[in-house]
Amino acid sequence: MLHRHALGDFPRKPHTALREAGGRLLMEQMITREGFHGPYSILYHRLPPMQESGVESITLPGFAPVEPAAEQPLRRRHIRTQNLPPAGDYLTGRRTLLISASLDVGVAKPVENTRTFFCNGDGDELWFVKSGGGVLESVFGRLPFREHDYVLVPKGTFYRLTVTPPGATLLCFEGRPEIKIPSEYRNAWGQLSDYAPYSHRDFGLPTELVAYDAAAHGPPPFAVVMKRGGALTRHTFEHFPLDIAGWDGAVYPVTFNIHDYQPKTGLVHLPPTIHTTFAGTRFVICSFVPRIVDYHPQAIPCPYAHASVDMDEILFYVAGNFTSRRGIDSESISLHPAGVTHGPHPGTYEQSIGTQRTSELAVMADCYDPWRLTAEALRLEDPDYHLTWLDPKPAAGGWRPE
Repeated sequence: MLHRHALGDFPRKPHTALREAGGRLLMEQMITREGFHGPYSILYHRLPPMQESGVESITLPGFAPVEPAAEQPLRRRHIRTQNLPPAGDYLTGRRTLLISASLDVGVAKPVENTRTFFCNGDGDELWFVKSGGGVLESVFGRLPFREHDYVLVPKGTFYRLTVTPPGATLLCFEGRPEIKIPSEYRNAWGQLSDYAPYSHRDFGLPTELVAYDAAAHGPPPFAVVMKRGGALTRHTFEHFPLDIAGWDGAVYPVTFNIHDYQPKTGLVHLPPTIHTTFAGTRFVICSFVPRIVDYHPQAIPCPYAHASVDMDEILFYVAGNFTSRRGIDSESISLHPAGVTHGPHPGTYEQSIGTQRTSELAVMADCYDPWRLTAEALRLEDPDYHLTWLDPKPAAGGWRPE
C-alpha cells in the first residue's frame, strides 16, 4: 500500500479482455481492501485461481492454533528468544509468542526451505529479518530481502519465504486488520511527505514475476497453507499457484531496511512514538536506530520512567548498547504491560547524562490490546526479570547507581 506498481501484461482498461498469444483469455482477479473502498490490485491468471483439487485441516504446533499461557500474573516480562533453537522452515519453524486482539508476535529461525506456499487470511504480516537473507516469492513477483529488512506481506497474498543457507532469524508481526504506513506521513495527494522518516525510494518492490521452475518448485500438485480464524487448512492446486501474466495496483509486498529510517532528535528526550515506522488501527511498530541523542546541556538521554496505562509495550533487541537495560541481549523480547511502570535499570539513568550518541538497534511495538503469552513463550521466559530493578547495592539514604 505504497504507490501504484505494475509488472507483466495487463489491458489498458480494467475489467476488459486480455488474451495471450494463441488467444487464451486470462482470468482477472481483484484483491481489495476495506471491501471495494480501500487500495486494490488486479492480477491476470493463466488459470482460474479457484481451481483447487483438495482441502484439509492441519495444525503446525507452536504456530497455529496457539496455546495461550494458563495464567499470566501482571509483571514485566523477558522472553529469551535467543534460546529458541533453529529448526524447520518459515512455517514449521514459526513460533507464536504473544497474542492480542489486534497484533500477534512470533519468531522463526528456519534452517531449510519448503515448496509449500502460505496465505494469511487473518491479517497483514510484517517480517523483520534480524539475520540472514533470501527471497519472498508471491503472486506479485520476486522480492529479495536482506539482513535488517522489514518485509511487509499484505493479507491474502499467496507467498513463500526461501532463506539463504545456513538460515535466518526472523521476527514476525501479524496485524489485524492491517499494517500500513501511518497516514500522517502522507500528504493530501498520497505521496510520502518530505517530513516523513523515509521516502518512496527507500522501499524495495517486486522485481519480476515468478516463473515456474521444476527444480525450485517441484512437480505438481502444489500446497498452499491458509490461515483464517486462527486455524490452518492446506489447499491443493494442480497448477502452479503463482502463474501470473501480469498485475497492477497498490496492494503488494514491499521491503524496507531499518537503516534507511531517518530518526528525529530534539533538544530533550522525545517520546518513542517519534520512531513510528508502521501502524495499525490499535498499534504502532517503531524502529530504534543509531542516532545523535538530545542536545540540551542538562538532557537525560536515557528514557524516563513511564506508567503506560493504555498500551502494552514490547521491544525486540537487535544489536548495540541498550542504555536503559541490563541483562538484555540481542534477540531478547521485553514486555512491559499497561499498569506497571517501566523505566531504566538502576544506574543507567544518571550514567546517560552527557551521552551524545546511541548505538542501539531495536524494534518496538505498542498495542492498545493486552498481549498474552503463549505456552511457547513461557518456555523461553526469564522469570526473575520483574525484580531486576532492585539495586543490589543499596547505599545509606537511598539507592546508589552502579
